[in-house]
Amino acid sequence: MTRTTLRLLCTVAFISIAYSASAADGSDVAITIYSKAQPGAIDPNLYRPVNGQQVNYGVNVPGYAMVREQRKVNLTGKKTEIKFNDVAGLIDPTTVQFKSLTDPKGTKVGEQNFQFDLVSQQKLMEKYIDKKISVEKYQYGSAAAEAIEGTLLSVQGGLTLKTDNGIKTVNGYQSVTFPELPGGLITKPTLVWDVYTDKPGEHKAEVSYETQGVTWWADYNLTFSEGKDANSGTVDFGSWVSIINQSGATYDNAKLKLVAGDVQKTQPMAAPMAMRADNKMMAMESMSDAGAAAPSFSEKSLFEYHLYTLSP
Repeated sequence: MTRTTLRLLCTVAFISIAYSASAADGSDVAITIYSKAQPGAIDPNLYRPVNGQQVNYGVNVPGYAMVREQRKVNLTGKKTEIKFNDVAGLIDPTTVQFKSLTDPKGTKVGEQNFQFDLVSQQKLMEKYIDKKISVEKYQYGSAAAEAIEGTLLSVQGGLTLKTDNGIKTVNGYQSVTFPELPGGLITKPTLVWDVYTDKPGEHKAEVSYETQGVTWWADYNLTFSEGKDANSGTVDFGSWVSIINQSGATYDNAKLKLVAGDVQKTQPMAAPMAMRADNKMMAMESMSDAGAAAPSFSEKSLFEYHLYTLSP
């Protein structure tokens, strides 16, 4: 008789499941990961960091995830601005849903912004046009750097500064000192809502969204151990699940579900969207049932066109 020993081993690789300092205590995270790759089609070496080798990042990952997170929020009045950071950088803003589990009928979202203008050297330079900065420039034959202070005029082809001694162009600079972090730049992708409620106080809120940059695959190992004759022995079966997360967010103690196959997604009618000049995605939804004085869209037909006007 052949005896088969089944051993299921599950490991999570390349995914950040660590404590998130910005998440409130008692938060609850659930993530469902969908793999769009054919079985056996994912080569783990594509995601292994090797010097001189291109690595697949972000949207090149064959899969996506649905994230649901519950946090405690404090709604201070009829209208409160709520900020959620530590969200995925590859989030699809059109899929974001916010709801209060404490008062779902009396609490509504009036405005939603996805802020993704993250800090970088180039962004800092652009924000400091017409403002004063300090630059340390290399000096040939000297270990010391020359300190240059002035108003930044341009960052094209190097730095152009207006100083007390005239206009200077700086190339090969060592470092740049900015007085402070300018407004509009953030260190993490952030979701911001204007929330209207008839019940101020602490609420338990649920946020869900879809993000790219996440997938999973399974590997199987069979080890046969011979028995006393050719008709006996044992088979040790090992199954390993590997997950790759390049969405730009961490998921603390997440409840995990894995789905294989190309899931057919419906295409719902999108809410009116607008791209603002400050790199923020904004969505507005009707607030006619919110109870509080909140903005809402009114629709008017103009021949074959439809005009949507937002009331303040």
